[in-house]
Amino acid sequence: MHEAKSSKAAEKFAFGSKADVLAQLKRLLTEGEVCEQIAFSVQEWRENPSCVLNAILSRFSQGRLAVRSSASNEDGWHQSMAGAYHSVIDVDPDHVPLCQAVEAVLASYGDHPAAENQVLVQPMVENVALAGVVLTRDLDTGSPYYVINYDDFSGRTDTVTGGAESKCILVHRSRPQAIHSPRIRRLISTVIEIEAVVGSAALDVEFCITRNDRTYILQVRPLAARHAWVKGDDTIVDSSIGTLRDAITQRLVPEAGVVGSTTLFSDMTDWNPAEMIGSAPKPLALSLYRTLITDQTWWQARAHMGYRRVEKPLLVAFAGRPYIDIRCSLNSFLPADLPEDLATRLVDHQLRSLRQRPELHDKVEFDVAITCRDFSFATATDGILLSGFSLTDIRQLDRALTRLTAHALTAGEAEIPALTERTRLPVPKGGKGVQRMRQLVMSCIDNGTLPFSILARHGFIAMSFLRSLEARDALTPDRADLFLRSIHTVAGELVSAMFALSEGRLELADFLSCYGHLRPGTYDLLSRRYDEQPELYLGHASRAPEELHQFTLSAREHAATQALLDEAGLACDSDRLFAYMVSAIAAREEAKFNFSRYVSDLLVEVAVWAETRGLSREDASFLTIGDILAAPDSTTVARQVTKGREGYRLTRAVRLPQLITEADDVDVVRLPIGHPNFITSKSVTAPTAVVAGAINTDLEGCVVLIESADPGFDWIFSHRISGLITKNGGANSHMAIRCAEFGLPAAIGCGERLFNSVSVSRAVELNCAARTLKSLN
Repeated sequence: MHEAKSSKAAEKFAFGSKADVLAQLKRLLTEGEVCEQIAFSVQEWRENPSCVLNAILSRFSQGRLAVRSSASNEDGWHQSMAGAYHSVIDVDPDHVPLCQAVEAVLASYGDHPAAENQVLVQPMVENVALAGVVLTRDLDTGSPYYVINYDDFSGRTDTVTGGAESKCILVHRSRPQAIHSPRIRRLISTVIEIEAVVGSAALDVEFCITRNDRTYILQVRPLAARHAWVKGDDTIVDSSIGTLRDAITQRLVPEAGVVGSTTLFSDMTDWNPAEMIGSAPKPLALSLYRTLITDQTWWQARAHMGYRRVEKPLLVAFAGRPYIDIRCSLNSFLPADLPEDLATRLVDHQLRSLRQRPELHDKVEFDVAITCRDFSFATATDGILLSGFSLTDIRQLDRALTRLTAHALTAGEAEIPALTERTRLPVPKGGKGVQRMRQLVMSCIDNGTLPFSILARHGFIAMSFLRSLEARDALTPDRADLFLRSIHTVAGELVSAMFALSEGRLELADFLSCYGHLRPGTYDLLSRRYDEQPELYLGHASRAPEELHQFTLSAREHAATQALLDEAGLACDSDRLFAYMVSAIAAREEAKFNFSRYVSDLLVEVAVWAETRGLSREDASFLTIGDILAAPDSTTVARQVTKGREGYRLTRAVRLPQLITEADDVDVVRLPIGHPNFITSKSVTAPTAVVAGAINTDLEGCVVLIESADPGFDWIFSHRISGLITKNGGANSHMAIRCAEFGLPAAIGCGERLFNSVSVSRAVELNCAARTLKSLN
């Protein structure tokens, strides 16, 4: 799979030092260019540096120079020393600076460098328009993609290799013609020729392109990571992408039961599957999420609240990767009594808006859809008016949303505590095996995910009111933060319990009786519960919980809030509104904690069931919950595990964007630079600590990085951490609420590229007020 067939030219090609590789390419390439160069060994320099300098300056007397490492072990087939040695660019063509640059490169080789190690000197390429690196395979899986990281704004050639901010696209190897940029198409054409010349399709190619479109190859090395890849057949990925292209095309048309002429797909809209189960979940986790939430429960909860009935699954899986059908989501945020014509035009407008501003796909409920009648309604509808909607349309929407919101405020007084109490019902006992698992699934929906979904909508309405109070200057940002920190939630209870446990004031058995069901991955069978391996999560010196802050409306805030309520036509006073917000936000968090007990106990039963059939937990994770509940025989189970494992290998191999707008998005995947949701207005500079699962080391003073998080990760708040960064998550996600409660600076939902960039940094500067996140290398 990973090596190209050797051509006659490839048989003569040998990887050696950087200078040797470039010298061979200069003779063999017909597309792209290689700079002129002089290379000399450590021994040659030590014996006669003046002679070497004179030779360089005689050859390159004009223009600035690049002095680069070219060690004998730098670009081998079996290991990569990328970045291990030093290079100096932009060097004056004069004896002293050139000598200093050479010595700097040699110093990076260590105290006793091999005599055959070289230094490579080239003229600097001028008028650079674009520079970066092409990997001819996905680095993680070896999947058939050209991965192009590039900088098209600095004019430098070393920003990408130096780890600075850059853009990234992945191009499916069988469809390079899908690229629209002429420069990138020519670059790929050059890389294809290099693959043929070298005889390998697993390469790391450093390049730059000038403003007059000349492509220069600066380095070519084998991808040493290829030895860790699980070999597969590229044709399977190619076929899958073709199937996905057809499936997406078929969905981008009008559909019965929902309004809107087309749709988009996102892995972070609405129920945020990438945050909750990951962008490439195993079959069991994906099927549980669908069964418990996104098949029916999601729309039933919204219909209960007065929104439009959308009797369709919210989640669609493309090659096992979960996506939200945004048309369905937007339909479900419309008041049920909104006229059909207005509903259709509104959904089409919102989809167009999101297509124009794709960075909002994880903020749809706040920044695209209008889900309730808060105090920012006039601002939210400004764009609608400019897009051709009439004042009559706006008034109709206003009246419908006001009725829905007024009902939520009134009903919430009794409904929120009643539904919260329902989620506190004990997990039913009795039954075993498949019968027990069926019982837990039904109980989880009835007493867990359905009431939670209703409470979550109340929580979103509460947060919309809070944000609009801040936007309308009824509350300052600091006062809004203080309000959130005054709300008593289950997270605060957990931190208090952990602190009491660490001080010996709480017995471990008592702690685990309440919190033992938690696991970092709520839907992940491989994620261990607290009570299965408490040593992974407990035992550190826990931080003392902060005292609950007191929040009382000032006279000015009271009057300003009441004026906004009157303006909106909501028959509610300011005290009732704030009581509703406190109740809704706290209930949402508790209900999520409570329903996770059902899911966790269900996974325990799955693990027991798997063991009785000679399956490991990993084996069982490749089954769907439907497979398991069908009570298959051993032969069928083995076959299903194999099928699930093969399907998951494909899931990891196929790369897709966070937001799919058209079928061609499966061929050219753009990974955007992240736009996090910043929590608090604080700033912190601190070392980083990446947490992939559980950790029993002290995280004190660190900014913690987690890919995606749910209640099972609340143990991190018992450490004295300085901040939090997550790869996935929305403005009102679980971790956003937690960080607001603790006054902890956070960047929630950074996206793949920004998260990966900061996760390899020794420290970061997180400035929430300035909305910046910077790596400090």
